[in-house]
Amino acid sequence: MTKHYKTIGMIGGIAPASTVDYYNRIISRFQERTGLREYPSIIINSINMTHMMNLITNDHLEELVDFLSEEIFVLEKAGAKVIFMASNTPHLVYEPLVKRVKTKMVSIVDSTIGYAQSKGHSRLGLFGTLPTMEGDFFQDGFDASGMEIITPMPDERKYIHKIYMEELVRGRFLQETKERLLSIAKRMYVEGQIDSLILGGTELPLILKSSDMEDIELINTAKIHVERILDIAIGS
Repeated sequence: MTKHYKTIGMIGGIAPASTVDYYNRIISRFQERTGLREYPSIIINSINMTHMMNLITNDHLEELVDFLSEEIFVLEKAGAKVIFMASNTPHLVYEPLVKRVKTKMVSIVDSTIGYAQSKGHSRLGLFGTLPTMEGDFFQDGFDASGMEIITPMPDERKYIHKIYMEELVRGRFLQETKERLLSIAKRMYVEGQIDSLILGGTELPLILKSSDMEDIELINTAKIHVERILDIAIGS
């Protein structure tokens, strides 16, 4: 008799490419971890990323909580028992969301903190959207755990956000962009600022691979997130 696993609910579409990556990764890791040729139950609610980013850009965070909680309720009504957002950026309102939602939610930030601690990292660079790099939801959690988050210089942050929104979320992964991102990471490492780099945008691992830098670990937040989601869904 097949064991019953918890139904996974994904807030996706933020952006499409990473949603596909999460979907494929959950299935492959589920099969590897259970040793079964079965498929986990996954419900995907692909939301309007443009609306979400507009609320964030205009600092309408209460409206953002309303919007995301309503979309999460859709997953709850559909039967999801473990829910996550397939993106780092909306985690800036994760805490108020958890208070609204009845179902177990899995944080990408908390998952990454646990991973970084297990690896002994102490000074971690952070790439992502401007709200991720300039917000405090990564910094506060890592500070409380005795680790430091270091972000690129202001002009570099603007560049990363620009290519993130104009290229990566649209599924465009250009070699020249990859080289510029790596040059920023290498500068931060050579100057002694960081001992690892958090790819704090779920599209970033689609352009930057772990093999691209020999000296420091590129931390794939989506990969870590999936493992934590499956810990709960599988019950291990």
